[in-house]
Amino acid sequence: MNRRCADLGVGLMQVDPENDPVLARALVGTLRDEWRPAADAMAAARGWERRAYVVLTLATAARRPDWLRNWLCARPGDLDAKAVQCAVESLRGRD
Repeated sequence: MNRRCADLGVGLMQVDPENDPVLARALVGTLRDEWRPAADAMAAARGWERRAYVVLTLATAARRPDWLRNWLCARPGDLDAKAVQCAVESLRGRD
């Protein structure tokens, strides 16, 4: 099986763009400091397991934080953005 990988500067994260194009676009968007693809990925995530996977994947990519900051500023009440922010803080060991 041929897998394509996106190097996000946080280690090697494997996302198959053919099987998961929405999340792949979101991860590429984080590299470009674009938040809308991440918002689209969260909006498309149905079911708790999928949402948790998307949140944690985006949180791991948030080591380049501008895209997340821009999302939070553009949509201050967006619960999806806040979920990613909480996951980022959790992964970083903050309270």
